Amino acid sequence: MIILDENTPRWIRELGRFIHLKSLLFIHGNVLDLASYPVQRGDKSYWTETNLEDFFQRFLLGLGYEIVGIFDPVSGLNFAKEEPMHGWFDRIAKGERITQEDKAKVHPHNPHTLRRPLTPGVLPDPEPIIHNIAQVLANRDVPSAFVINFASRLVSAPDRLATKEQQLFTRILKASLESKEVLQQNQSWNNVLILVCDKLNDLPTFLYMNNPRARSIYLEKPTSTERNRFIQSNYSSFYGDNKTLAPELANQFSNLTEDFSYYELLSLVGLSRREQIPVENIRNLCERFKYGITESEWDKLDKNRLAKAENFIRKRIKGQDSAVRRLLELIKRARLGLAAGASHKSQRPRGVLFFAGPTGVGKTELAKALAELLFGREERLVRFDMSEYSAAHADQKLLGAPPGYVGYEEGGKLTNAVKEQPFSVLLFDEVEKAHPAIFDKFLQILDDGRLTDGKGETVYFSECIIIFTSNLGAVVAQDNLPGARRQLVTPDMTYPQVQETILQSIRDHFNLVLGRPEILNRFGENFVVFDFIRPPVDEQIIDRLLLQLTASLAEQQKLQLRIQRPVRDTLVKLARKHLEHGGRGIRNILDAALINPLAERLFELELKPGATVHLYQLLEHNGQSKQRFTLELTVNDAPA
Repeated sequence: MIILDENTPRWIRELGRFIHLKSLLFIHGNVLDLASYPVQRGDKSYWTETNLEDFFQRFLLGLGYEIVGIFDPVSGLNFAKEEPMHGWFDRIAKGERITQEDKAKVHPHNPHTLRRPLTPGVLPDPEPIIHNIAQVLANRDVPSAFVINFASRLVSAPDRLATKEQQLFTRILKASLESKEVLQQNQSWNNVLILVCDKLNDLPTFLYMNNPRARSIYLEKPTSTERNRFIQSNYSSFYGDNKTLAPELANQFSNLTEDFSYYELLSLVGLSRREQIPVENIRNLCERFKYGITESEWDKLDKNRLAKAENFIRKRIKGQDSAVRRLLELIKRARLGLAAGASHKSQRPRGVLFFAGPTGVGKTELAKALAELLFGREERLVRFDMSEYSAAHADQKLLGAPPGYVGYEEGGKLTNAVKEQPFSVLLFDEVEKAHPAIFDKFLQILDDGRLTDGKGETVYFSECIIIFTSNLGAVVAQDNLPGARRQLVTPDMTYPQVQETILQSIRDHFNLVLGRPEILNRFGENFVVFDFIRPPVDEQIIDRLLLQLTASLAEQQKLQLRIQRPVRDTLVKLARKHLEHGGRGIRNILDAALINPLAERLFELELKPGATVHLYQLLEHNGQSKQRFTLELTVNDAPA
């Protein structure tokens, strides 16, 4: 018999209460999972996990129901005890009554459901079955309960019912309204109809709206308490000689298996035994289950490479000491698995940073450098331009469209990327341009470290580093010129002034514009404000770009390029007029003043491989429409 006490899952206690009060019950939510419940047998009690159909049979028989029928669109109607239930059902459906004498003639029977054979390839017609169920629910002699499993599959679209579907569900509603109470020997039972569906709105609303005889009960996934109870009950079933369960291990198991179903919890037991992973190594076991990996890439990181992380990053990022320091802190915390804080709950991402500041100062470049440092390749940076997600339903592009919608089978860009490579750096660029609905998804990622995609699959972010970038505070829209923007912070400001202006703009945006202070709180102290490119950093950037240019010419055209000091000094002078655009502005100047005229001259000269080009003067001409630049150069032909 199923035990109903304070330890029994909430939905079962709720079912036990309302089955005596209502004639139409809806069970929805985690209905495809196993049901876990406590059972009393003699003097002993234990917990068991069975499918939902077996649970209903045991539960309803334990309450004294004498006809317990389970219907589904594939197997038809079957009974918890085929005899005498089938016979009584048929007789009542024909208008006959079942007397106490009839019940006294019952012989011992098989307690298990007996499936009646169906015609191969022919699905049962629910219409006559529901008609007969309605007849039995209206009887006052035999307590009767029926469960319609997979009720969501009986309807194609609840808001656009076909004529036959409309008739079927109207018959179900009428059957529940005409259901009777059975009184026997100072006991009473409600004849009851139970519909099991994925979501309540899978069914027509007229079944439950303003229906005092109806009650919906949500079946949730195992709670933290229930997962803790599961490991205590099943500890000895994991691989190894498990005798005593430490409370710390039970808590860690409960935290690492958040959002797991009972089926998945039992699968962990099977995985542990099959691959000989002891439950004490629960983190490795969960990672194997979630990601299909045998070893965490965080554990494989080259310590010597990490020890040289500062030099590696500073070679690529110039003039951003504050940002580099914060990034190095993040790397150390992430490597040790401390990014989620001091608690045992470690489902949150390995690290989170919010890069803010002027354009072209290295925000995206620093994220690329991090991906290459950690995982050896810049391609491990997955970038999302949030300006592409400004529409109302943009979250479907990230997570995937719901079932039945165009693109459902493709999944979402974000969830697909993390499924494919759970160890990644995720960059959400210019996050302020995203639709406000997207921020709800970010909240879930930052808090819980997981998302459910359009296919219902859970995707975990606990091994990712997440970086947001924003230009908030760097530019502001001009009211009198739609689409135009003006600079809010300028290079003549000190870095503390730039930092305070930008941080205040971010606070105003989330608190006042979006009205979402909870999002601001999730970022915490992870804001990193980038400074403008300032002298002499601009010279370092120019030198690096010139070095890349000479290397590219040598590799692709087999030409040696020699840039004399006057050319370099002229480029520095030109670049300092555009420092408000950062490194991108410097690159643009090099393109316009050096690379474009150089390419034009080289194309005209048609030099042979091995030649050396000397650039000794860069001249600027002020034209009517735009500036023009010319180069003075000499060429040494390739040696014969």
